[in-house]
Amino acid sequence: MVAVAATATAAVVTLAAGSASAAAFPVIVPHTINASSQGQFVVGIGDSILEGHGLSPDQSWLALLAERQGWKLTNLASDGSGFVTEGDNSDTFADQAEAAIDLKPDMIVISGSSNDLGSDDAAIASATRATIDKLAAALPATKIVTVSAVWGDTTLPSQLDSITADVATAAAGVGASYLDIGQPLAGRPALMQADDVHPTARGQRVLAAAVGRAMRSDRVTG
Repeated sequence: MVAVAATATAAVVTLAAGSASAAAFPVIVPHTINASSQGQFVVGIGDSILEGHGLSPDQSWLALLAERQGWKLTNLASDGSGFVTEGDNSDTFADQAEAAIDLKPDMIVISGSSNDLGSDDAAIASATRATIDKLAAALPATKIVTVSAVWGDTTLPSQLDSITADVATAAAGVGASYLDIGQPLAGRPALMQADDVHPTARGQRVLAAAVGRAMRSDRVTG
């Protein structure tokens, strides 16, 4: 099990909006894993699945990969967030990207999200492209790894395919890696928590294995 060096109460990134007198928001809560690691410094951008909702931060699929690869990980992912959808902390992936840019990591992992379901397709495509373009422009030496959107064990909404396609297109536009992991949780209710939205610890391990295989196939290394 990896050691959690910083949790929600220990590290907070606040992005200012508007004038100096305006209230500062959103608040992004980073989870730092293996802070003592001498390996690559990786930052995660994403939603509650990437965050490990309902589990401890070290049980998320990205934290599991960090343990295996010897990475130092700061996971900025948060509940409810998407490229256009504001999450519980009033943040979108663009806000998480701003925080990631300040951290200057060796690699960024960013996933599409079902939280954007129901939003306008053109708006999702534009926001996806803008966020990934900004990361690439601000961090030219940083490896950007994008991952297809994850769904649970029920029927896949058709719009999720276009959300995933937007991620793939945006990644291609900046020469970033794109990993299509399919839907490893499909038809497997035992891998889902009681809300039937978020993976169990075992489900997270299944996702970590799928992403790890895709990284090896695409020769993505940390």
